[in-house]
Amino acid sequence: MEFEEVIALSKSKLQEGFERFVPSALGMLFVFFLLRAYEILFIWRHIFFQDIQLRIILVGFLFDLIFFLQMSALLCIIFMVFFLINKKTAVIIFRVLGIVFVFIYLLLILYFSKAALPLGSDLFGYSLAEITHTVGSAGGFNLIYPIAFIVFIALIFAVFNRFDKIKLPKSVIYLFYFFVVISVLGAKNLAPKSREFANTSDYTLAVDKLQFFVAKSYNFFFVGDFEIPISNYYYDTDNKDTTGFKYVDSNYPFLHIENSPDVLGNYFNIGTKKPNIVFLVTESLGKGYSGEGAYLGSFTPFLDSLAQHSLYWDNFLSCGGRTFAFPSSIFGSLPFAQKGFLELGNNMPPHFSIIKLLVSIGYTARFFYGGDSHFDYMDTFFKKQNVSQIIDLKNFGPGYSQMPSSGNGFTWGYGDKELFEKYFQVINKDTSKHRIDISMTLSMHSPFLIANQNYYKGEVDKIISKLNLSSDIIAQDKSYRQMLSTVVYTDDAYRYFFNQYKKRADYNNTIFIITGDHRMPEIPILNQIDRFHVPLIIFSPMLKRTAIFSSVSSQFDIAPSILAFLNKNYKIQIPTETTFMGSGLDTVRQFRDVHSYPLMRNKNELLDYLYHDYFLSDKILYRIDENLNLIPSNNQIMLDKVGNLFDDFMQRNDYMLKTKRLIPPQFIF
Repeated sequence: MEFEEVIALSKSKLQEGFERFVPSALGMLFVFFLLRAYEILFIWRHIFFQDIQLRIILVGFLFDLIFFLQMSALLCIIFMVFFLINKKTAVIIFRVLGIVFVFIYLLLILYFSKAALPLGSDLFGYSLAEITHTVGSAGGFNLIYPIAFIVFIALIFAVFNRFDKIKLPKSVIYLFYFFVVISVLGAKNLAPKSREFANTSDYTLAVDKLQFFVAKSYNFFFVGDFEIPISNYYYDTDNKDTTGFKYVDSNYPFLHIENSPDVLGNYFNIGTKKPNIVFLVTESLGKGYSGEGAYLGSFTPFLDSLAQHSLYWDNFLSCGGRTFAFPSSIFGSLPFAQKGFLELGNNMPPHFSIIKLLVSIGYTARFFYGGDSHFDYMDTFFKKQNVSQIIDLKNFGPGYSQMPSSGNGFTWGYGDKELFEKYFQVINKDTSKHRIDISMTLSMHSPFLIANQNYYKGEVDKIISKLNLSSDIIAQDKSYRQMLSTVVYTDDAYRYFFNQYKKRADYNNTIFIITGDHRMPEIPILNQIDRFHVPLIIFSPMLKRTAIFSSVSSQFDIAPSILAFLNKNYKIQIPTETTFMGSGLDTVRQFRDVHSYPLMRNKNELLDYLYHDYFLSDKILYRIDENLNLIPSNNQIMLDKVGNLFDDFMQRNDYMLKTKRLIPPQFIF
């Protein structure tokens, strides 16, 4: 065969390949659009229970189209390589890849239907055992799944076969590739940005779930894991930087002079005996459905009544969007490391915490949890705090009933009332002079199954009938009855807890600290800061006056303030230098924010930074108003400033990970 004939044959085969690819690709686009239609019709309303704007629907299809065109560029290259080798092989490879992509897309939609958030790189922050545990809570394996999968595969093959037989005009083929090129060249500018949506819920509805997962995964594996020279972080020994800290040792990047003021002492009657401190961390206790001003109405009547006799922060923030962050944030005010401080496991560097200090002066520390405390390495963390006893699923003992199981027999463990019953069984036998007790509740967690659930659903309906809510909010609340029933149950468990504790002789010398580990993700969030919005209640019979604070604080600020209180009023010595991320609770009653620190959504997404009344999220700057609404800001000077603070934290954090240095040896208990 002549050279010219070979060239002509190759060109002909290339042309045939490019023409054959387009119908197959359009078949995949058709399936994508079917999945989007399924998502709109059966999932959007199931999650958000509101009228979906036509604009959001159209933008959703636009997201799908743009990502499909970008994905087609890669698939076309793969297709053409195999097509030049063997036509049938190319078709088979494309169909297999198409089915894989479509199936993953379907799984991501189903995940969204459970979590009300698209799945990103947080998937890679959990071990296989933790993923299996979580999947089990959502229903686990069912025989219908493989049957449905087989039917699904057959339908996809039928669609691809149908589209492969379509003969498209050359003008359509040229137009297809033109849009593919445009989508690739304009990848960063074509798709709508999150800040262009009225709220986070609209954005999470519209975004292509497969594109979101791919983008987050790419950033995690190829962008986020950057290397920083260990001497490259900002360091200032002469002046306080804009975090408010005076750092003291370049070898320990978070070590600073501890000068948090005692802002709590004036609210207490100070006795001669050191107080017991009881931490009650509440699974998924979000401000959106608890406390005065809750936009869904408050479903915690007992805690609301307790708050009226307490110190109450209504603009309080968790430091993480999942449970992994609360132990290190509340008790150590510690940085996040890479996937959360606890994820370091036995490699956690030596660190300082309120628990360690109190144990060192004679306090007895215990941790109570109704589930498996090894989840998120909670047990590892608390053992490192010298906690003397951990009560959890493994040693709960007889006489207690676990929460109802889901269809596959899975249960997280013991409900909140059982947890508190176990708590009193243990401490009623305790003879310690001083205690620091930590309880973590569990019932407000997917799959939201509790004992006597129909009764608590009825209580939800009673609360709704008494609240002055709009018809839209009432419709949402009724649709969230399963979740909200667990909120009412946990509130009832708190009523039991305090009724029992009042019978104890040490009740009048105990300080109770109640907050949420994070907001419930299954109820859609309003904006990125809403996922962290939880209440904080500090209650004690020792209080001589109460107050409601609208100033912003976070879990990072609890340990500095409690220790400053104990230091000034009970002469408990604390280190003059600490690594606290927080500077203490703000007790100004009007709205303001004087703090500066990052917040971590999940184990693989550190994307948010709070600086005064500015919030940087996904590299977009917002102003925060008194209702914690986020207002997009075009202040370039402030964007640079907050961005530099965020970068500075990341570099200190990276240095700490490389060197395993948090505190000098003389501060180790």
